[in-house]
Order: sequence, then C-alpha cells, then structure tokens
Amino acid sequence: MAIVKINKQRYWSIFMLEEEDLEIVKQAGKAILPRQDAVFEEFYAWLEFQPEYSDDYTEDIIGRFDRQSHIFWEHILSAKIDEESVSYRERLVQDLLKLGLPFEAYLSAVFALHELIEKAFVQEGVASFELMQAFKKVSSVGIFIAIDTFNNEMNKQLQAQNDMLMQLSTPVTPIWEDILLLPIVGIVDSLRAQNIMSAVLQEIAERQAKVFILDISGVAIVDTAVANYFIRVSKAAWLMGCKTILSGISPAIAQTLVELGVDIGRLSTRSNMQDALDRAFDWTGRAVVEKRR
Repeated sequence: MAIVKINKQRYWSIFMLEEEDLEIVKQAGKAILPRQDAVFEEFYAWLEFQPEYSDDYTEDIIGRFDRQSHIFWEHILSAKIDEESVSYRERLVQDLLKLGLPFEAYLSAVFALHELIEKAFVQEGVASFELMQAFKKVSSVGIFIAIDTFNNEMNKQLQAQNDMLMQLSTPVTPIWEDILLLPIVGIVDSLRAQNIMSAVLQEIAERQAKVFILDISGVAIVDTAVANYFIRVSKAAWLMGCKTILSGISPAIAQTLVELGVDIGRLSTRSNMQDALDRAFDWTGRAVVEKRR
C-alpha cells in the first residue's frame, strides 16, 4: 500500500493538473519512444561524471536503472497518477536509499532525466509550450512523491533510534530475586518519565518484584511534572504489590521538592544507594552477611 493514500484531487490541486495535461504528455511520450535508448545512454553517461555518485555503487545504480528503464520511462510518460505509479516510485527511492545513495543525488538524477526527456521533445519536434508546461506538472508529482517517501523513511529511522535510546535510557535491572533497580542519568523530561513508568511497571509485572529502587543520583534537575511522575510510579507499583524507594536525592533536589510542595506519599526516600539497599533487604527479609576469611 502506498505511503500516502492516493488522492487524485490532492495532486491535481497542488499542481493545477487537468485531464488535458495528462493526455498531452501521454501523446508526446509515444512520439519520442524511439529515442528512449538514446536518452538513457546519455543519462548513464551523465551519471558517471557526477561527484555525488561514488565509484562504489555507480555501476550498481546504473544497472538498476538499466534493468528498469522501460518501466521507469513508462511511469514518467504514461502520465498516470494511480496507486501502482506511486508505489513504484516509493520502492525506487527506498531501494536507492538502502544502497547508501544520498537523496539529493537521487533528485539531481531525476531532474537530469527530465531535462533529457524535454530535450527529446525538442529533437522530435513536439516541444510546444503546452507540452512543456504539462510535463513540468506531471514530473513535479513524481518529485513530490519522492520527497514524501524520503521524509517517511527518515521519520521511521528517527523513531527507531528514539525507541532504542528510550530502551537504553530505562535499564531496569533485577539485583535480587524480587528487587529491581533503575539508575537514571541525565535530563528527565515528561516523555522520558512516562517511558520510565511504562518500563518499570512492565518489569514489576513480569518479575513479580516486591521492591523497586529508583536511583536519581545522576539527575541534576527535577521539576514538578517529573516529580509527580515518580509519585505516580510509586502508587502504581504499590497497587501491584511492589514498594518503591527513591534513592540518591541531592540537597538541591530535596530543596526543590520542598519548595514545590510535592507530596511524596508512599514513596520511601534514601540519600544513597547503600541505604536504599539496606531498606530493600529489610523489606524482603534479607540481610547481607560478611564473609569470613
């Protein structure tokens, strides 16, 4: 399925297309069909001398264009704006991006091919003002689809990177059979706090933890929204049968919480990790025994 749902009126509105434009391009495409091979030969020669195309994959890219030249030609000059045409252009952009081709290089190649097609119109003697205007509209749709595809691919990559970073930023670790630890480092905003809450509750449910230690010794600033998220984590964990200990509270954060009037409720607090572990062991009926030498 195409990335963007095919909406004929949308494209027609953006580029002021009319049925007459599509028909003019279609007929001109038939007229210059005998020049297709010559156009692509000139296009490949152009590609080989472009600095954007490294020696590592120019041959592969030319091979891809060459194998699909008749299909690519058809999609440009049939003047169709349908689901098949959009899907083909999306796949082409995606495949070339996977090869490592910069999107700017792809666009420059498409513009060059369009110029060569316009040159073929002139050579065949069909290059009227109406045709050139119509072809510019139709070719612009292809560029528009390519840009849409590129933006969607970049958004997918950014989302995947964000998801990975979020997972790395919420490393909930079991330090004992029923004790979990999450050390937080860096800036905590509302989005990260929400992800922390989701990750913690998921681990509590899966491991049936009895105590959860949230260490914020690596956090410099806590505002009202973030503090409230910590309170909500504590309350949600308590409902699941798990007690929460907030450790590593610095003097600055303690003062901030007091000034903000944050009600810590059932949230047990400790100044450092050792005290937090002592409290967790006490709650779970464990004790640390020094090994004799």
